[in-house]
Amino acid sequence: MLAIGFIATYGLFVVFDAFSNADEFQDGGADTSTMLARMAEHYFYQAFPFLDLIGPVLIVLAAMATFALLLLQSEIYPVLSAGIPAWRLAVPIIVGSVSIVLLLTINQEIIIPRVAHRLQAARGMDQAAYHTVKPARDFVSNIEITGKRLFLAARRVEDAEFLLPVPTIATEPTTLQARQAIQLPARGQRPAGWLLREVTPGYAELTATRHVLTDQGRQLLFPTRDVRDLFVTTDVTVDQLHNRTTSFRFLSTGELVQRIRNPAFGQVSNRLQTLHLHERLTRPLLILASVLIAIPLTMRKESRGLLMNMATAAGVLGLLYVLTQAAPYLGRLGFTSLELAAWLPVVLCGACAAWFSEHVQT
Repeated sequence: MLAIGFIATYGLFVVFDAFSNADEFQDGGADTSTMLARMAEHYFYQAFPFLDLIGPVLIVLAAMATFALLLLQSEIYPVLSAGIPAWRLAVPIIVGSVSIVLLLTINQEIIIPRVAHRLQAARGMDQAAYHTVKPARDFVSNIEITGKRLFLAARRVEDAEFLLPVPTIATEPTTLQARQAIQLPARGQRPAGWLLREVTPGYAELTATRHVLTDQGRQLLFPTRDVRDLFVTTDVTVDQLHNRTTSFRFLSTGELVQRIRNPAFGQVSNRLQTLHLHERLTRPLLILASVLIAIPLTMRKESRGLLMNMATAAGVLGLLYVLTQAAPYLGRLGFTSLELAAWLPVVLCGACAAWFSEHVQT
């Protein structure tokens, strides 16, 4: 039932989005076959974040639909008459919900991070296309990074510029200009940083002739085997140069925790990432609580009809959904702590699930 719901909703999304943005797939005068290939590739990758978005809703709807069919076909009354408690009927639903939550977790932790560069590409854009660079700063060293063209898949910036701060890194205002800048993760003894290719001024000029680099600068900038290249130590990643307010949503939880603990990123960015981390941790609990709310409301003791039960369940869950969206918003604005903003919806949904459990048919 959940698979059918996903196929139906994603199919509607694809049809609506494709017809609304068909021109973007035809950029460059592409023919029909090329346009269809671009659309197929784009919507194949977009299915993964769509599943992450709509999955929790589909789990709750599937639970409601299952018990609604049992009531509609009068299959639940012989079971209850045999003395089997209602919670025994809910066990398979809970187990199935947990299984789907595990599937969503795998999708979020493994699949989405691996295709993140595809998900952030515009419609009709292939791997050779580039993005506009948004300047970013390392808040530890205060090195500012910018450039002209950004390639997410290759983790590369064309015509990159690294502005060295004065007087901590350089003794005078200095901008490193490189034909290419490639972001390299930490490996072994090598720290994370950027490899600047064909950079000017070079390391020899910075140290020997002009003596621009300070002692701290010599600890962050290193020469390479090629005298035309230079390695700059910084934890700023390539996705920070694209859309740092939303790109962290495509990271795995482990990468997200490392980024939150890293002082190189700004306080505002870390606040958003911390709230998103708490939302990830609370989502499985919210899904299970929503299922436990939907079941007793669908199988109410005192009922005026199945349609009224389902309408009541939809109304209650809708109200709780609004509250779960309002709480993180208050946390972003600073009215509440991030922990309270993220975990308050769990407390509310858990209390409602315990309260409504007494109204289920027995």
